[in-house]
Amino acid sequence: MFTRKTILRVAGASLAAIFSLAAQPLRAQGSDADRLQKLEQAVNQLQKRNTELEQEVSGLKKRTAWEPVAGTEGKGKTEVTSDGKTYVEKFVPQLASAEKWKLSPWITELELFGDLRLRYEYRGGRLPDHFQFGQNNQNDWQERERERYRLRIGLRGTVLDDWFFGVRLETSANARSTNVTFGGDTSTTSPGGGGPFAKGDDGVFIGQAYGGYKGFPGFTFTGGRMPNPFVNTRMVWDDDINPEGLAEQWKHTFAIGGGAAEPVSYSKDGKNVAPPPPAGPLVKIDVFANFGQFVYDDSNPSNPIGTPPTTTQPIGGETQQTPLANAFMLGWQVGAKFDFPKKFYFQLAPTLYNYTGNGNTFNVHFSGDSGGNQTGVNSLLVFDIPAEIGWKVGKIPMRIFGDFATNFEADDRAEAAGHPDKGGDRYAYQIGLGIGQLKKKRDWELRGFWQHQDQFALDPNLVDTEFFDSKLNLEGVGVRAGYMLADAVFVQLTYSHAWRIDDALGTGGKGDLTVNPMENYNLFQADLNFKF
Repeated sequence: MFTRKTILRVAGASLAAIFSLAAQPLRAQGSDADRLQKLEQAVNQLQKRNTELEQEVSGLKKRTAWEPVAGTEGKGKTEVTSDGKTYVEKFVPQLASAEKWKLSPWITELELFGDLRLRYEYRGGRLPDHFQFGQNNQNDWQERERERYRLRIGLRGTVLDDWFFGVRLETSANARSTNVTFGGDTSTTSPGGGGPFAKGDDGVFIGQAYGGYKGFPGFTFTGGRMPNPFVNTRMVWDDDINPEGLAEQWKHTFAIGGGAAEPVSYSKDGKNVAPPPPAGPLVKIDVFANFGQFVYDDSNPSNPIGTPPTTTQPIGGETQQTPLANAFMLGWQVGAKFDFPKKFYFQLAPTLYNYTGNGNTFNVHFSGDSGGNQTGVNSLLVFDIPAEIGWKVGKIPMRIFGDFATNFEADDRAEAAGHPDKGGDRYAYQIGLGIGQLKKKRDWELRGFWQHQDQFALDPNLVDTEFFDSKLNLEGVGVRAGYMLADAVFVQLTYSHAWRIDDALGTGGKGDLTVNPMENYNLFQADLNFKF
């Protein structure tokens, strides 16, 4: 490429010089012989210059084909580049073939991504000041202080013909937490025998493994263990959960307003003046639809030998056949984002979640009280509406975010839990304010919210594990502040405080604290995060 460009420059310069000389006006007093002599001299000079340039180009060809040489910098080769005027030599390390990362030719794009987090955490929960549900330690606190880390690393990419894939490895087998506690595996019963600095719980697990297709305009089809395809908040979904199954997504953007560019205008001297860019749209509307079919519980065997097993409900006492079919969670979401450029945006994403069955793991009815079942998914038909409004004050982004959810089958869920008069405890809602954002060095962000979640409103296996310790029948506040120390390093401080809503009920759900009922809850976290 370089050689061809150089030769073309030389030939062009030669022809330009010849035509320039030929076009000069002849002097009246000169003879034809003088003019011919001058032209011959000019041509001879150009031929001589062409010969010199060809020799120089030939030398550069040989120099760029040098074999790698070993020097003080290790194995490598010297590459020569030129902008037509100057030449620059650059040493480029050369790896042996076994040291190179080779990609299959059908991979069109590949990205390495991940993060590392170091955390100090305190969380504590207090029992009520009166004996309830068999508790005999009134006003007592259960507290945990832990130093923890999280590591996630993955690859995602695209291959030919509009297919894509993703794989991510992460610490911890917990679906709602990728944290590992320092010193948490010192017991002799831990894998590896325990002891200080043991690695019994420092395993690596597959957090994501999915593939999909984007060949149809606006559509995305995904299968496997995937990132959550729904617009959601942490009130309904813990952000560490990667559901397993299938997802279908569609998105289309409509632009309203705007127009074509102004016609070309001319200045007084007749020169054309570049027109202004076309006017942007008055509003852009992103209309989207997300659907998911997730395997919630796999029942095996689906046809056992002998009499099918049965389950007796601990509260109602009824005996029923243990489900043999897989339980699926289905999600149905349609929504839109209205973007008024340089002014504000608004997004709304109504969603319905339903379950095809209780499975054999979650078929015992949910209770939520101390000593009762904390994970049952009976009688859940959850309608959820996450929403967000965003704008800027100067250069500072701001947003108001919120969520509202209700369980249409809360009456049946409350009755199965032994509280037939508590069907009204079916709502969950959140409202918050965010200021700033974490994108580059010296960026900062502050978020705060208030949240309320009734005992029979949500799936206790999906809600966030941190702010309210995976518990229901709690309401309270959460605050998080962050600052970017570098483009890929940031710190965050998190605090939340919650209290029980209905004193006649427990605080259902399985969290890091075993306190139930939990009268008060406190959380503090200090994080140092690295992105790569």
